[in-house]
Amino acid sequence: MGKKLRKKKRKNRNKKLRQQHEEINAISKQIQSIDLEDKKDDLISRLEDDILSRILSLVPLRCAVQTSLLSNRWRNLWRKATEFQGTVEDVPRVITFVLESFDNVSSDRRILFHFRQGSILATIKDKEELNLSFSDGGPGTFSLFDWNLELNPQTPSSQLFSCIKTLHLKSVNKLTSQILSSIISKFQFLESLQISECKGLQSLNIEAGSRFQTLTVSDCLQLNEIYVFAYNLRKLVFHGQLPWFCLKYCPNLETAILDFRQGPGYNPFACENLVSLLMDIKHVKALTVSAWLFKVPIPKWLSSAGAIWVRNDFAFNNLKELCWIDNSMGNQSIATLTSVLRMCPFLEHLVINVDPRNYCSPSGGRCSFWKDYSNRVADATTLEHLNMVRLKGVLGEEDEMLLAQCLAEVASEELKLIHVK
Repeated sequence: MGKKLRKKKRKNRNKKLRQQHEEINAISKQIQSIDLEDKKDDLISRLEDDILSRILSLVPLRCAVQTSLLSNRWRNLWRKATEFQGTVEDVPRVITFVLESFDNVSSDRRILFHFRQGSILATIKDKEELNLSFSDGGPGTFSLFDWNLELNPQTPSSQLFSCIKTLHLKSVNKLTSQILSSIISKFQFLESLQISECKGLQSLNIEAGSRFQTLTVSDCLQLNEIYVFAYNLRKLVFHGQLPWFCLKYCPNLETAILDFRQGPGYNPFACENLVSLLMDIKHVKALTVSAWLFKVPIPKWLSSAGAIWVRNDFAFNNLKELCWIDNSMGNQSIATLTSVLRMCPFLEHLVINVDPRNYCSPSGGRCSFWKDYSNRVADATTLEHLNMVRLKGVLGEEDEMLLAQCLAEVASEELKLIHVK
């Protein structure tokens, strides 16, 4: 395995050297073709912009910037380059450069910046959406880390940072997270943040102001704890294993996509935290949820579960759309689904996604809490607004017949089961 990896790296290195050699030959040919009548001509400055930009991409960023002092010809030439070299400490400068507006430069820009521990591809779209994608620096750069982010600071930032409303962060590690934290805090008008594939990220703490509305976290495999304080958060999207989740104060949350089909992400599993999470999202209008969350055996002696049992006030009263993800549609799965549906009296749209890869909770047989609670407080509930159910995945004929029969018991009229890809 090691020999193959070294061979692949050697092949890539040789390919890059050949490309650079071909570019140098092209530059040499262009120099030879220049009119040499005037011996005092600056031959380098007479090269085409594309070639000069390529030359600047091969030198450190600081040197490329310093060429702007050479003459009027070089003043803004470095700004046309799309690739640079440097150190990780130069990352903030690269991001600032991407955000800057220049004459005759498109509002959609792309900069590739290489540093010793990896690289970053920075792109900006429509002057509002910034994408920062870091390369995987290899096993030597892996390290567990906690990340604290403060969004929408009260202190005014420069006009340069105020234009960004959407930010995508990919493959951030411990080293680059320290560099990025100070930059992110300058985006005073940030509305949407997406964090994905961050190896080593084990704890995420986000505090945001009134402008922040959308948070997406996906495929952060080591993440086992997330804390969100964002009182104007409208949409929450999470793909991955269920971490210890705390939504401190999110009263305006309308959409929650909680794709925990990979199962729990921490051990021992805390039923108390799961119940608290369900309490935090009970007012949403659209919900995507993995079925196993309602199959986990929850003891009634838990303080949060006991409070629900005594008050009888838990229900998804605002829910209009439900996407239900389960690994099968057997008797137990259908019974769990119908018990949840009884707690959604105003549901209009239902999607059932049968995915065998979905985590199957080791319930040990009977998951009684939500079934018993539903039978106790919502047994007579009928879904008067639900008239269509969409099915994704493969269901056996018997399971589909049983599902249709059980859904008919909770719906006020005959339901249509529509298969979708």
